[in-house]
Amino acid sequence: MRTFVVVAAIGLLASCAGAARPDRQAEQQALMQTSREWAKAAASGDAERTVPYWADDAVVLAPDQPAMVGKAAIRDFINQTRTIPQFSITWEPEQATVAASGDFGYLVEHNRVTFADSTGALHTQYGKAVTVWRKDASGAWKCVIDTWNNNPTERVLAR
Repeated sequence: MRTFVVVAAIGLLASCAGAARPDRQAEQQALMQTSREWAKAAASGDAERTVPYWADDAVVLAPDQPAMVGKAAIRDFINQTRTIPQFSITWEPEQATVAASGDFGYLVEHNRVTFADSTGALHTQYGKAVTVWRKDASGAWKCVIDTWNNNPTERVLAR
């Protein structure tokens, strides 16, 4: 019996040691692409296409707003933005970092929000953002923390 346990333990260690490490560069590209697809969903104005990119326990930290926790609160926030005249939002990831495990990462992103004020004048604000992501059980990237603020220029990082 002891021999079996030792052989099984050695086999388990060997399989763990030989386990393939995630391709972090590929994961970074996949994370950036997920954010780009999310931006397209948000641009559609459809909360039901936008909300699934957040994890069930996501926290959104919008400027000058209380923290929104969970998809129901986030959905309400999105629907409120849709009542702002000529509101639109878009963003683009600039830099991705993924953990060695391949299941956790973050993005530095820039965004652009356009809206009309009470006189009908159109305004555009540039912003910078950090989003924190983890993979769910199916392997899909889900945003767990989303925070942003204004930025004086369109891009965040120097090229």
